[in-house]
Amino acid sequence: MSYSDKISTGEELIQINLNTSNELKKQENIIKDPNKPNPIKNILLISVPRLSIKQLTDEFKSTVSLGTQSKPTDKSHYEIYPPLGLLYLSSMFKEKKNVDVQVFDMHLHCIQMLQNNTRVDWEKIIDDAIKKYKPDLVGLSSMFGASFEGTRFVGETIKKHYKDIIVVCGGVHMTGLANNNDENLKFADFICLNESEYHFLWLVEYLNNEKDTLTGVVLVNNKTLLRNEADLIPGSHVVQDLDTLPIPDFGAVDLKNYYKYGILSGAQTIDYDTPLATMQTVRGCIARCSFCAVRSFNGLGVRMHSSRRVLEEIDLLYNKFGIRHVDFVDDDFTYDRQRVMEITDAIINRDYNFTWSIGNGVRLGSLDEEMLKNMEKSGCTYLSFGIESGDDEILRQMKKPLTLEILRDKVKLLDICPKIYYRANFITGYPGETKEQLQKTMDVAEKYPWDWNLFSICKPLPDTDLWNELLENNADFEGVGNNTDQDYNYSSYEGKVFNDAGDEYIFNTSYDFNLKSNFRNNKNLNGRNVVRAVKDFERIVAKVENHAFAWNCLAIGYKKLKQYEKSEYALKKTMEIVSESSFWSEKFVKHQFLIDDPSCTLPISNLTA
Repeated sequence: MSYSDKISTGEELIQINLNTSNELKKQENIIKDPNKPNPIKNILLISVPRLSIKQLTDEFKSTVSLGTQSKPTDKSHYEIYPPLGLLYLSSMFKEKKNVDVQVFDMHLHCIQMLQNNTRVDWEKIIDDAIKKYKPDLVGLSSMFGASFEGTRFVGETIKKHYKDIIVVCGGVHMTGLANNNDENLKFADFICLNESEYHFLWLVEYLNNEKDTLTGVVLVNNKTLLRNEADLIPGSHVVQDLDTLPIPDFGAVDLKNYYKYGILSGAQTIDYDTPLATMQTVRGCIARCSFCAVRSFNGLGVRMHSSRRVLEEIDLLYNKFGIRHVDFVDDDFTYDRQRVMEITDAIINRDYNFTWSIGNGVRLGSLDEEMLKNMEKSGCTYLSFGIESGDDEILRQMKKPLTLEILRDKVKLLDICPKIYYRANFITGYPGETKEQLQKTMDVAEKYPWDWNLFSICKPLPDTDLWNELLENNADFEGVGNNTDQDYNYSSYEGKVFNDAGDEYIFNTSYDFNLKSNFRNNKNLNGRNVVRAVKDFERIVAKVENHAFAWNCLAIGYKKLKQYEKSEYALKKTMEIVSESSFWSEKFVKHQFLIDDPSCTLPISNLTA
C-alpha cells in the first residue's frame, strides 16, 4: 500500500483546513487525456543555495560592509544544512516504482566549488544537473527569503533552456509569496503550499493521471497542465500524526560527509570533524509571535513525532550514517515535557558518543531544572532562546509568551547547567520601538548569562501577523522602529528594503550592541569560561579575517590561558588592522576597548564602561 493509498482508505492522516471534503470526491471518473504531457518519470529536487548569486559569483574574497573582509573558502564561513524537507519528499516516493527521485544539494555543491577554488557558474551548474538527471519535473525548495533570488534564477534558467520541464516550488517563503499573490513567481508552474509531503506526491500523481484533484497547490503558469480548472481544490492538508510519515530519505544525499564542508548553527560547540545532521521532531509552535511565519506555514498548535520515532531516527543516523551530532530544527522542541524526558533518558541509556543542539530556538519559559539537567546529561551542547526584547510592552506587541518576570525567574537555570552554550536572540527596530525600549534590550543582553547575543533587525515576513498589521494600518507607527514605509520587497532575499535614517540608526546601534556585549564585555572572556570565549573568537577570525575586536579579544584570552606566543600574534593583528582602518580605530575609541600595546596611541582609558 502506498502512502497515497492510505489517504483513500480513510486513515486519519490529514486535516482539511477548508470545508472541502465533498469536493475531494468530485470528478472521480474523469477519463485520462492521452494528449496531456508525458507521465512524470524522473524528478529532480534541488536545494537552492542560501547564499545570493552575487556572493557565490564574486571573487573568492569579497569586501563586506562594516570594515570586514570575509574568507569564503574557509569551512567555518558556511552553514551547511542537509535539505531535510526534500529528503521527506523523496521518502514519499519510495513505494512508487514508476517514478525516480533524485536530490541535488546545489548549496553544498557551490560551497564545494568555492573551497576547491573553482568559480561558481550558476547556469553551467544547472545545465549540467539537467543533462545528468534528465528530469521531467524539477522541484525547488526556498525555505527562507535568503534563497529566493537564487530560486527565481534557477527556475527562469530552466524555463529558458528546457521549456518542457515542469517547475514546482515550495517552502516557507514560497508559501508566503503565493498567499500574497506575488507577481514574481512566474518562473514556476506550480507552488506547493505549506508542508508538502502529500501536496507534492498528489501533484505528481495528478500529472501522471493517477489522481483527479489537487489540494495544497497553486497553479502559476501553463493551464494546459490541468485537465479541468475545477480540479484545483482550495486549502491545505495537515498531517496530524507525524509518525505516519516515512523517515526522511537520508541516503538521498552524502549525509555522512556534510561536516567536511561547513557547520550548523549549534555546531560551534563541537569539534569541526564531527559528522552532523538535522532532524525535525516537532511542527508548529504554541507561541503566536507576530513576526514569525511558523503558524501561517505549519498551522495552529503543535504536532510531534513520538519519542519512539525520534529515537528510531537517532539510532538510524548514528548506526547507519555515522552521525555524531544532530541539530534539531524544531520551533518548539520542549512543548511536551514528558516527551523531552523520554527522549533524553533514552539517549543517556544508549551511552552513545553523541551530542545534540537546538539552534532554532527554545522557549525559555518551558524549561525547568530537571529537564535542563537531563538535556545536558544526554549531550545537549547548545540552546538558542528567542528573548527578542527587554521591554514588556514590546514583548506584548510581539505576542511573545514571555515577560521580564518570567525571564528573571527562568534565567537562573542557566548557571545550573554550564556545559550548555546559551545564545539569546534579540530583534531590534520593531515598529514603534523607542530608543529607550531599544536600550532596555541591550540591558537584558548584558545582564544575563548568555554566552552570545544575536541582534537581528526587524524585517516583516509575508503572511505573518506583523506583515498584515502593517498593511492594514498603512504602516502608521512612530519611533526608531518606524521601518514601515511602503517600500517592502519581500520577494528579495532581504525581506524588506531599509532606506531611511531611522533604519540606519537601528543598524548602527545593533552593531554597536554586538561589539559591546559580545566582545568588549564578553562574560566568558571576563572570567566565566575563557576557553569557550577563545573558541568563539577563533571561529570569528576564521570567518572575518580583519575583525579587530575579535583579534583583541583573542589577545586577552590567550594571555589569560598563558598562551603568550598566540597572544602576541593576536595583538599584532589587532594593531595592524586598527592602523589601517578608520572604522575600527573609531570603534575602539567609542567603546573604550583597551589595546594592551605600548605603541597604541588611541585615546582609550583603562577604565571599564
